[in-house]
Amino acid sequence: MICAFQMMGQHKIGVRAGLNRGFIQASNLEAGENYTSRGGFHFGVNYTYKFTPVFGLRGEVLFTQRGSKYTYQDSDSYRVIRRLQFAEGESPLLLDRGETDIELELSNGYLSIPITAQFDISKKFEVFAGASIDILLNPTGRGTLDYTSNVTPDDIFFLKSFDHSYRTDSLAQINDLQFGIAPQITSILVNGERSDIISTETAYYNLQPGDKDGTKFNLFDAHVILGVNYFINNGFYIGIRGELGLFDITNQGADFTLKDLDADNRYIRRDDRDLSRNISLSLGFRF
Repeated sequence: MICAFQMMGQHKIGVRAGLNRGFIQASNLEAGENYTSRGGFHFGVNYTYKFTPVFGLRGEVLFTQRGSKYTYQDSDSYRVIRRLQFAEGESPLLLDRGETDIELELSNGYLSIPITAQFDISKKFEVFAGASIDILLNPTGRGTLDYTSNVTPDDIFFLKSFDHSYRTDSLAQINDLQFGIAPQITSILVNGERSDIISTETAYYNLQPGDKDGTKFNLFDAHVILGVNYFINNGFYIGIRGELGLFDITNQGADFTLKDLDADNRYIRRDDRDLSRNISLSLGFRF
């Protein structure tokens, strides 16, 4: 019986869930670009092995939602407009330059596996530190685009919505057509003649074949973790932790500048480093 109680004291199983607040720290923002914080959530299970009464190692398996709010405002940047009606011999792609206002809510769902060392500094407080390996499951973006042409402002102006699924969207894809639903249409004037365009853009809607290599967000990430738990009683606790991303979460083969185009009138790939930053507040239970 003594051995059994000792083994029970060494092994702890628990669950926890809570809220995240995170943002993307970018190394090379363009004029008009900005990342701010966005909320998310997490939940999962954990296992702790106690080497001593005050020191142990904890492994977890979590689903965690990290993200950021992205905004871009510029008075003179390029936009590729994909028309649904055009004259014979004309290109469906209309190159234009104008005032662009983008608001985009980015949400990346990860399967996260943190390993942390924990130390009990008192009966109520536990501090911990470690690292996690994170596997991207479902990166999405939702938002709006407000555009007014500087070339022909009386002709080309529109408000669109973004519906981005970065893992599954393809070039010029229209999400509604995947489900057999007629897409939402908005109209613009081009040289005095009305032309229809799609009112909802998917992730790579304005790109052409060969523009990108892979998807916008990388499959793997890793974080350094530091935090503290406060135990309400022997089972329930409240915890807060900070997570600092170590790797660039965006794929340079599918990350582009919005300001200018290259000599072939294609979006220019950008070489920057976008790191995840996150704070989470949890309510947990261990037994």
